Amino acid sequence: MSQRCLWVLGRSHRHAVFLILSLLLQGWLRLQAHPISLSTAVADIYPDRVEVELRILVEDLVLYQELQANGDQVVSKSDLIRAAGEHRLFLSKYFRVFLQDGSSLQGNYSEIDLDEIPEEGVRLDQVMDFGVYYRLALILPERPDYLTFTQQFGGDEAPVPSVMDLILLQNGARLDFPVQLGPRAPHSVALDWENPPRNDRSYWKERREWMKQRRESLLGITSYSATYAYLYVEPHETRLEILVPLLTLETWLPVSRADPDFLSVQEQQALADSLESFLPNACEVNIEGVEVNPRLDRLSFYTLDIRDFANDAKPRRVGVANARVGMILSFPTKGIPQAVSVYWKHFNESTPLLNTMLYVLDGPGERFFFTENEPQWEWLNPDSASNNASDHSWLTLPQAPPMPTLRLPVLSSFCLIIALHAFWRKSMARGCMGIFAGLLCWFLIPGNGAITLRHPFRTPPLPVVLEQARIAEVLVRNIYRAFDYHEDDQVYDALERSAEGGYLESLYLEIKKGLTIEGQGGAHSRVREVSWIQGEPILRRHSDQAFEMAIEWQVSGTVEHWGHIHERTHAYVAEIKIKAIDGEWKLAGMQVLNQEQIGASTGLRTAG
Repeated sequence: MSQRCLWVLGRSHRHAVFLILSLLLQGWLRLQAHPISLSTAVADIYPDRVEVELRILVEDLVLYQELQANGDQVVSKSDLIRAAGEHRLFLSKYFRVFLQDGSSLQGNYSEIDLDEIPEEGVRLDQVMDFGVYYRLALILPERPDYLTFTQQFGGDEAPVPSVMDLILLQNGARLDFPVQLGPRAPHSVALDWENPPRNDRSYWKERREWMKQRRESLLGITSYSATYAYLYVEPHETRLEILVPLLTLETWLPVSRADPDFLSVQEQQALADSLESFLPNACEVNIEGVEVNPRLDRLSFYTLDIRDFANDAKPRRVGVANARVGMILSFPTKGIPQAVSVYWKHFNESTPLLNTMLYVLDGPGERFFFTENEPQWEWLNPDSASNNASDHSWLTLPQAPPMPTLRLPVLSSFCLIIALHAFWRKSMARGCMGIFAGLLCWFLIPGNGAITLRHPFRTPPLPVVLEQARIAEVLVRNIYRAFDYHEDDQVYDALERSAEGGYLESLYLEIKKGLTIEGQGGAHSRVREVSWIQGEPILRRHSDQAFEMAIEWQVSGTVEHWGHIHERTHAYVAEIKIKAIDGEWKLAGMQVLNQEQIGASTGLRTAG
């Protein structure tokens, strides 16, 4: 069996080991009661072509070409030769190699080798002992960065299960460990043309280091055919993020498409509606013992070149063989929850388990496998007092000094007005009587209905410069604390503590814009730190109780998705106006003079 494959793999004795393993697998399958399509493929990738050698068992010819045995239970060699030729069309249809954009490579089967077939034919109990070799040459338009290999032997309605052992070479050197292809389990490979593989021991040492660097560059998502899940428990929401190959998703629910190889943008939009109905049946989340319906916050379709799945994916047609679907399900909560349980209910052959990373609050990540035997994950908050964090501890401000007032007795003031009017009319007697009456009311009628007015000539003293800077700093910090809340109405209510009512909307939009990380689907960063730099007074006169300052500060925020963290730090320079309203200092205006990003990083979240 292995002579023809060793013709391709003769440069390394180690390759023969993998073929021996394939033979052992065949022996094990022979012991099973049902037939299976078992094949082997060796693909050697060059800059301008892919050379493939397939070993197809005689069993496949019998099954798919519907060959009949004679009375001695033997399939004749002539029938096998004819069936092997006809089987090329079958292989062309069901064994395919795709480029990164989803288009498939075209080529011809240049040679069929039937040397293993005995002259007397093959008995039915020996159909797994003999094979036919096919050589296929696929032309590459340019050096590819990625290739995807698929086999769908038998089509969607295959009469038997099919497994293909795939061995990949690049320029004749082994590229990686052998993999198995299933009908809905394609294999995608990234190709490095600057540092291609070599057939020496030092290469595999370098390969291990390269794999480590690749894991970091791919942010931990290293397999193109695996399903990844991430479960976050955070203040104000529990979030489940799932990254699944499109072909695997098709086993969860029907995906309608006109082209068998591509999914259009319109079809992607239609899939969102189907997922809205499917997800509540696949995932049940209870918070504080109450079931919360999932909200599909994001649905994105990614190609192989995407490294950071938190980035926006532009709407475009995607190839079915190598596309991945990212979905984010959110379950809103009020503050930090005390109890969370997640129950994943959808398992099948393509998803026998859901490999999940758990991130609870700011703790390290932990791995959990949802399986049919253990489909539920539960968490109880060990610190019930932590829920008080949802109330947010606000920094306190000094009270603004009261406005100077003037207290006027009503009757005395009325008499004085009469006296002034009399003097103006040159009636000295009436004027004197008015003054006398006013003084009499002042002394004999305590209070006499006094009214209090703002003093027309006096203003309260403004805080000293150091206190002004402290007031400005506290206001800035409290404004960002307001954005710890999740819902807009909660943010507005919190902002009212620090800003004048007429300025609320402008302030909300200004801060929200600054917290939005570009390219992250409109995600808002979680404020981690507000660093105050300085504040200097601006000498301008105001008729009201107000002062202005030129201030500088920095804000560090993070957005976390798919097991990794985006951190951004922005520096701001602005002029602000602070005004006393009902005895409280509040922000009445802000003009941002300069804003710049001074730091950015993306990294994996640590695992416990």
